[in-house]
Amino acid sequence: MTGRTSPAPAIATGRTARPLRWFFVLAYALSWLWLVPIALSGGTVIGGHGWPTHFPALAGPALAAVSVTAAYGGRRGLAGLGRRMLAVQVPVRWWSVALSPLLLLPVVLAVTAATGQPLPPLADFAVINGVPASWGVAGVALAVLLVNGFGEETGWRGYALPCAQARWSPLRSTLVVSVGWAGWHAPMFLVLQSFRGFTAVTVVGWFIGLLCGAVVLTWLYNRSGGSIALVAVWHAAYNMVSATKAAEGLLAATSTTLVITAAFFLIALELFAARRGTPSVLAPPAGTGRP
Repeated sequence: MTGRTSPAPAIATGRTARPLRWFFVLAYALSWLWLVPIALSGGTVIGGHGWPTHFPALAGPALAAVSVTAAYGGRRGLAGLGRRMLAVQVPVRWWSVALSPLLLLPVVLAVTAATGQPLPPLADFAVINGVPASWGVAGVALAVLLVNGFGEETGWRGYALPCAQARWSPLRSTLVVSVGWAGWHAPMFLVLQSFRGFTAVTVVGWFIGLLCGAVVLTWLYNRSGGSIALVAVWHAAYNMVSATKAAEGLLAATSTTLVITAAFFLIALELFAARRGTPSVLAPPAGTGRP
């Protein structure tokens, strides 16, 4: 399998352009409907504080996915989406990938200590934008998994990626989804304190990091058989080690570097496979069908 994957059940008619467009429109509209009023009122989302918060907006892609799936796939499409959201019975190696941001954390902390920098206190892992730090690390992690992880990944990987792959290769589909995913973040640059200080160069670096994360997520989603649960876990785990107060400095830099390295490696393998005419590295395994 070197090219396109089959359409998802919700778009089995083969006409994928319209559902994908509607998904993006709804994802933007539902999320921005929450974010724009905060921006217009001059509100600022600060780490460790629960109000104002951008967190409800993170559920926009999931709500869009459910809405478009219902419209184009009916009950069968919704059942398939639900199964993929709960798909946790996968080989252990894919769970290892999903949890890799946390599994690599001891190594990153060891590097931090070896360079003479102080280790972050445990409480700093509970300080993230839009969530009260008083919830503690476990409470914040659960909120990040349910809202940030499933809220985003049910849409971007669970719906948009398979929809795009019905027309294009996994690599091109990843780029299409990444552009839409990046644009969806636009109002956050107005409301998140951590985003407001970005320069033009920082924004470019941020997009490269987002694109590389999307490559890793495409690989994990497709190769695991289409598990939304796994990509949601990876997304949440990565945010806990890269977007909390504990991640400031070397921790965030190391985590991001590892993701970029993994993405470039996967892209190189994908381009090599395309040149050799061998099976795609990013697509679902041959013989398993579409995710």
